Amino acid sequence: MAVKLRLKRLGRTNRAFYRLNAIDSRTPRDGRVIEELGFYDPIEKDKAKQFVAKLDRCRYWLDNGAIPSETVSSLLKKSGVEHKQLRLPKPGKPKAAPAEAAKAAEAPTA
Repeated sequence: MAVKLRLKRLGRTNRAFYRLNAIDSRTPRDGRVIEELGFYDPIEKDKAKQFVAKLDRCRYWLDNGAIPSETVSSLLKKSGVEHKQLRLPKPGKPKAAPAEAAKAAEAPTA
């Protein structure tokens, strides 16, 4: 059984609210959870109240092989949790420098 740390969506339309859960990877997004670890309210103005989690329990699950989603990883990093399992969001494709783009446009095609 692979455990993941991921968000479960609650709230009404256009007013999303998320719970942070330790959950079996095969379970649907809003399915049965193993343990509730906190919540995330993106609409909350106060940054301290926006993400609240039991950080000691999050570390426990990370130490025992739980894999966090990208969003959970970034939220935990912002909260000060350092762990090798935390992944940074995937960077976008690097953009070509303007000079290289101009050379590519001027180069004759054979």
